[in-house]
Amino acid sequence: MAQGNEYQVRFDDRLLTVLNQPAEDRHDATVRWRQLVDLVARAGANSASPVTVEALDAIRAEAPRVDETVRAATARAVAALPLPLGLLEYFASDSPSVAAPVLAAATLDASQWRALLAVADEETKAFIATLHPDVKTEAPAEVEARQPAEVGAETAGGEASPPAAGSQSLQDVIDRIERRRRLRSGQVAEPLPGPPQPAGSPALFRWECGPGGEIAWVEGAPRGPLIGRSIARQQENDGDRVDADVVRAFAMRAPFRDALLRVGGAGPVAGEWKISGVPAFEPSDGRFAGYRGVALRDAPVAAAAAPRDAIPDVLSDPDSLRELVHEIKTPLNAIMGFAEIIEGQYLGPADRGYRERAAEIGRQARLLLTAIDDLDFAAKVHSAKGSARERVDLGALVDRAASELREIAAKRGTEAVVSPVRGDVPAAVEPELADRLLFRLFGALADRALPGERLQVSAESAAGGARISISRPTALKGIADVELFEAPRGEGLEEGFSLRLARGLARIAGGDLIGSRDAFALVFSRP
Repeated sequence: MAQGNEYQVRFDDRLLTVLNQPAEDRHDATVRWRQLVDLVARAGANSASPVTVEALDAIRAEAPRVDETVRAATARAVAALPLPLGLLEYFASDSPSVAAPVLAAATLDASQWRALLAVADEETKAFIATLHPDVKTEAPAEVEARQPAEVGAETAGGEASPPAAGSQSLQDVIDRIERRRRLRSGQVAEPLPGPPQPAGSPALFRWECGPGGEIAWVEGAPRGPLIGRSIARQQENDGDRVDADVVRAFAMRAPFRDALLRVGGAGPVAGEWKISGVPAFEPSDGRFAGYRGVALRDAPVAAAAAPRDAIPDVLSDPDSLRELVHEIKTPLNAIMGFAEIIEGQYLGPADRGYRERAAEIGRQARLLLTAIDDLDFAAKVHSAKGSARERVDLGALVDRAASELREIAAKRGTEAVVSPVRGDVPAAVEPELADRLLFRLFGALADRALPGERLQVSAESAAGGARISISRPTALKGIADVELFEAPRGEGLEEGFSLRLARGLARIAGGDLIGSRDAFALVFSRP
């Protein structure tokens, strides 16, 4: 006991020393903040001491003075430690990019997860729900009390109400986009409800398998029909089936989500399931140890009763577009967080190939996040300014941007040559969108330019409109525009992504991006 008290005194003294350090400028505040987080993360039995509580208050209060990238790096550094609940509550209240590694590593009971959900924003709540779909924000009794009034609730247009943010996933959003596209184009409406599930059937079970692929552990469902079933090969006997995507993912040691598992015969687990899983690796040496995941009943979806024109077109409805952007960013931030955890081995060793794949996933996710941010920006501009397009002088815009374009080119080892503009070059486009488009297109082309290559930038009036032209880099000469502007599959998927992004944003702005033999041009109509 005496030793424990002596340790607490020493621990409190260290915390007090850091708390008393001056933090007048941003650098000192950042250093002190990181030291406080590191100490509180190791508080252990001292997490309830008054000095620790004071340190937690300082961490919360000083966080706005610390860059988000620093906060995220600090979170990754302490993620593997058994953190006090107070520190976890702080991280849960921060942005998803900061909270993700800590929340992914945390092992808590249901009441502790509910405490984190109470302070988290919608994106972080969705991230927690992705990790722990069985954790609710309310106690079970409260949920049961509300359930009769909520089951079967529908919107005025006849569609089922959207699920809570915590149940959203990237696949959910993709499915919703596809349903809207098909309904707007007059194609077949929603699928009819499937056959009823067996009586007493569970809605969810958890599973784990070893390195051979055979399921060895099940929780939440009868074990007999599931133990020994392999996810490493397809099975077509007696009505059993495992999706080919699962077999491919197993061979690559890659995660998979919402794939089909069909269990033949009769009984509580018979029928179709959506199965998701992630690979596991031994922390000691990084050897592949199998998979762990969950399986959910693929609940039938009611046929859509909404008329065709009641489904909003997200590209013409800025509010709908911004809602969609938010829903996509939620799981995307979760993907980026997991990729960083794996790549950095913050929770233990991981196979080199798996780390490289995680790094590629993170890079592709950041590219997609750039596109989403552009869509969000365009939606905000349209929401604020309505359907009428403003007038902008493209010549003046290029002149103002000249010095920054030269800096961007210099960082990439190229050169920007901005041609002087004579007279006005009026265009019907929001100034903010035109500015973003110029830098988006120039950055995409500068990335492909050869060292020392010159990129010519000019603005001029054209027949019936106006345009900004940037010379075509040598590396893109000889490549047909159809290859750059139509998303290819397989190899070279990223080749023209930035150009496709710029063209999409230009069209949202009321213009277009057109390629010629020697240049790419952003074209707009006259005001």
